[in-house]
Formats: sequence, structure tokens, C-alpha cells
Amino acid sequence: MTLLSRDRARCIFCVTGLLQVACAFVVLGTNLAMRASDASCIVIDRDITEVVKSVVIPRRAADAKSDDASETPREKLMVEVAHGSIEVIVDAKANDTRIEAQFTVDGIDLKDAERRAQVVKLYAERSADGTIVVQPVFPGKAMARDSAKVTIRVPTCGDSSVKSVDGAISVRGITGALRVSTKSGSIKVTEHLGSVDATSTDGSIVIEGASDGVRATSSNGGIRVSLAEGNDHPFTLESKNGAIAMEVGTSFDGVVHMNSVSGALALVDPIKRALTPHSAEHSMTVEIGAAVGQSTMQTTNGSVALSLRVAVVK
Repeated sequence: MTLLSRDRARCIFCVTGLLQVACAFVVLGTNLAMRASDASCIVIDRDITEVVKSVVIPRRAADAKSDDASETPREKLMVEVAHGSIEVIVDAKANDTRIEAQFTVDGIDLKDAERRAQVVKLYAERSADGTIVVQPVFPGKAMARDSAKVTIRVPTCGDSSVKSVDGAISVRGITGALRVSTKSGSIKVTEHLGSVDATSTDGSIVIEGASDGVRATSSNGGIRVSLAEGNDHPFTLESKNGAIAMEVGTSFDGVVHMNSVSGALALVDPIKRALTPHSAEHSMTVEIGAAVGQSTMQTTNGSVALSLRVAVVK
């Protein structure tokens, strides 16, 4: 430990399975040279399936009389991670909501990292309104390399809020109003039935097959969205520094305003459904079908592309 004290090294400990010494990591010295000795790795499993299963919100009497799973109230999630990624997956075969977290725990030295690794906690409780609230909790003051990778598998899922300060977010298969945000990290939403409000300060946003209204904002990152067939709800896509691309369905009706301060504009319309009453170097207005709803695609630095899907003849 004399060498560690002299070099002011910090040890990082991974938390992801049963408690055991598992691997050697890196010790960082004052000269930033990498040393491959005098480090350890602790692995801890924080699988709290039993906690969620034990907190049951009784079904309403009307629902209890029905065997139709579609009438069962959908779970609602509120997930927040300070540093780390989040993945939410709807699994129709699951009987209960299952939450797993893999912690990476920092420390000022070996002893401190071991101590902090023993008391990390994955908070997961059902609130009074039935929402499942999830948040990894670290002891004391947060340290630079503390992080948690959270994976949630839920049988059904309704209106939800998913937030990471620093980490990627992936959401698949939920239903209802979805709010998802991260300051630093990418966002991907797939197979979602409902509206989406996605915000990333520094990272890309991808939304595939959106079935309702979409609002996506990125300060520094591209945005790519595709709408499901039959969805002609208005959308708003904005980026300060990144390209924007939208694909609408074959029956989409609406007005789309496209703007880029520094970047090319493109309209892909193979069957000539759209009209362009205004078209300039940095702005374009596109009218499609009945042209009722008003949508916006806007970026300061990057290209803007709008594509109209062509029906596939079988």
C-alpha cells in the first residue's frame, strides 16, 4: 500500500455478480503511466426481482373478472440514473418486472472501494400511485467513476419517464407517453406505441416506427426518426449541431417546415405526393396530402432530409 499512497492511485471496482475477487485492473500514477499490479475487482449481484414481486398493486375488481391480458393495467416506470446506461424491454412472457443493475464503484484506495461496494443499493419501490420508481444509490459523496448499468424487463408498460445524466438509453416495446432524456449519451426508442419526447444534450437520437407525436431535441448530435404507417401526428425535430432525417408513411398528411442555417435540405418523394410552395437554400415548406398538421425539422449546423415512404406492392 506504500506504492499506492505515494502515487496517489485510485482503484476502481466493478459491481455485477456475487461478491468475489475477480480480476486485476489498472492503477493510475501521478505520471499517468499505467501499472498492471496492486489492483483488484469485486463483483456483486444486485438482482432485486423479489423486491418488485413482493410489492403488488391489487387489480381493480373489473380487471380481476377478465382473463383478457390487454385489460390489465400497464406498469408505469420512473427511472433515473446519475451516471450509467438504462435499457427498458417489454417482455410479454415475463410474469413480473425484473430489474438488474451492474455497479461500477470508485474509491480513494482499495479499502475505501471495498467499503463502498458493500453498501451500494438499487432502490426500486412501487409508489402510492402504482409507479415503479428505480434509482441506483451510492454511499456518501459521488465519485468520478461511479456508474450503474440498469436493465429493466417488464411484462407491460405504460406512461414512463427514463432519465440518465450521463449514459445511453434504450427503450423497446412500451406503450403510452414516454419521456426520455440524457445529458450525455445516445437515445434509441423502438417498437413504441404512444408519444415520444426525447432530449439529449450531447448524443444522437433514433426513434423507429413512431406511432404518435414525436418531439426530439439534441444540442450536439444527429436525429433520425421514422413514423409507423397511419401516423400523421405533427412532429418537432431540433438539433443545434447535427443532421436530421425523417421518414413518413405512405398516408402521411401534413405540412413540414425544414430549416438549416448551415446545411443542405433534401426532399425524397419518388411518387411526387408533396408540394413545395416555398423552397430556398436554407428553408423549405413541404405540403403532403391534406396538409393539416404543422411539423418542424430544424438544425443550426447539419443537413435536413425528409423522405416519403413508398407502398410495397405484394
